Amino acid sequence: MQKIGNWNIYVGTKDEHKIATSEGMKIVCALNRAKGYVTHQSVVGWSGRGCNKDSPYYLFKQTDDAIYLNMIDGDNPEYIHDNMINSALNFIKIALNNNDKVFIYCSLGESRSPSIALMYLLENGLIEKENAIAKFQADYYNKYSPKSGNLEYIQNRWLKNA
Repeated sequence: MQKIGNWNIYVGTKDEHKIATSEGMKIVCALNRAKGYVTHQSVVGWSGRGCNKDSPYYLFKQTDDAIYLNMIDGDNPEYIHDNMINSALNFIKIALNNNDKVFIYCSLGESRSPSIALMYLLENGLIEKENAIAKFQADYYNKYSPKSGNLEYIQNRWLKNA
């Protein structure tokens, strides 16, 4: 689990989820499924290869203490939806405004969870858009290794004109 800058944002892996909840952190789960772990699948209760697209929780399910994203870590940005990301960013903002710590996790803590942390910084003007990805990796999270779907989503939404 690694703190991002001076913000109460922490990024990590599925193995650190229990530590974060025991410390009372608000949780952003960017893990659609992983057997034996708390994921979108385990919270929503779907089975098979994916959540039913007709489910009201297809993109995410939010509780008072957590938001669980049906976020696939792939090469196609079409798997990342604005509604899912906007809900996660709003959840983080509210938690931070309430002086809560926020733990964002995915499977390995390399692509999805740090991408959401970077998205939050970009959305709120906390990191300059020019060279944002390299700066985030150098200054905040050196294990950042986004899959091309996350990278392309970030570039299309925040960095087109940077």
